[in-house]
This record gives sequence, structure tokens and C-alpha cells, in this order.
Amino acid sequence: MMMIKVITCKVSEERKEDFFEEQKIWKALSPLNGFLGQVGGWSDQDPSTACIFAFWENEEAYQYFMDNVHDEILLHSNQSSTYKSIDVSLYEESFTVPGSEKKITHVLEKAKYVRVARALVKPGHADHFIDMQKTIWNPGMSAAEGFLGGSFAISKKRVRDFLVFTCWGNERFHQIVEKHFPALVKETKMQTDVQEIMGEEVVLEEAWRVLPFNNGG
Repeated sequence: MMMIKVITCKVSEERKEDFFEEQKIWKALSPLNGFLGQVGGWSDQDPSTACIFAFWENEEAYQYFMDNVHDEILLHSNQSSTYKSIDVSLYEESFTVPGSEKKITHVLEKAKYVRVARALVKPGHADHFIDMQKTIWNPGMSAAEGFLGGSFAISKKRVRDFLVFTCWGNERFHQIVEKHFPALVKETKMQTDVQEIMGEEVVLEEAWRVLPFNNGG
């Protein structure tokens, strides 16, 4: 199953330019087997937060990268000195959120805007939460103009922790569909399922986009 790595870094205003430049070192991911793409940008809600999203074909490919490549890339970087704190979470895809693009590599290539929801679901409510994503949220997103695609995933470490990752052609498309969110929330009775939810909306930085060398097809 596909793995999704979510990285958030708190960066002081005076170090944002340094962080921006250092983030470009991850272009080194392109030739790695099983690497599907990486995108990122600054949070709309908190401009001092950098959000990075990396995609791997499976856990084996991701683990090979962590064991053999990750530290080598960091060795040639000063990025760790540019942020105040870092949070890293790993998720495994459960199913896709279908959009106009069928391959995740093409979704990540064309996306300009990302919306992410990380939900901690109440005990005993996971099945209903998942069913609502499949039967209400997925069709609602799939029908939206400018929606490229996304992923519904489950945390590898934290129980009942779910990720909904969605990509859009630009912020305008997302703003149009956002008007329908309250109706969808009401229909899915989200408040009865969710204990805690955190969202990020991110305008992607082109300089941080990393695509696999074999991104054709």
C-alpha cells in the first residue's frame, strides 16, 4: 500500500528564506525506486508553518530510503538549523479520493493547492467515519470542478488517526467547493465521529515540487 509522509516545520520569519532554499535539496529523491512525488508550501492558516507531503509506492521503498538515503541527503544540508520544531507522521493509504487525474504522480505534478485534514476519531466510530468518506465525501469531491485527486489514509503509529489529502488545480476551485462543506459535514454527522480534527490549506511552492524521473505514462 502507498505510504504518505506528512512533515510540518515551524520556521521563524527571519529563517524562512533559508528554509525555502534548503528544501530544494530533496530534488535528490527523484531517481529513487518507489518514490512517487513530494510537494509542499506554507500553511495558509499559519505562514510560519511549512507543510511537506511525500509519497512512496509501499513501505519497503520508504524504509529503504530511510535506512540508506535520508541521512546522506541531510548530511549535505543545513536545513535542520532553519526550523524551530518538526513533526513527522507516516500514513498508509486505505483508498483513493478519485479526481480528474488517475495516477498520484500526475496529481502531484499538476496540483497548485492542497487541503489536508487529520482526524482523530472517537473509539468505536472508525467504521462509520470511513463509510462516510466513501459514500458522501468521495462523491462530493469527485464531482467538484478542479479537483485532481487525493488519498484517504490511516496512521502507522497512532490509533484512530486518519488523513484526508486532496489536491486542487488552484485555490479558486477549492474555495468554490468549500461553500458546500457545511452541508457535507451535516450529512455525514462528522461531529459525532470525530474527537479532534486539524486542517491545513497550502498553496504549493513550485521550487519544492519533486517528481520521479519516470513520471511518464
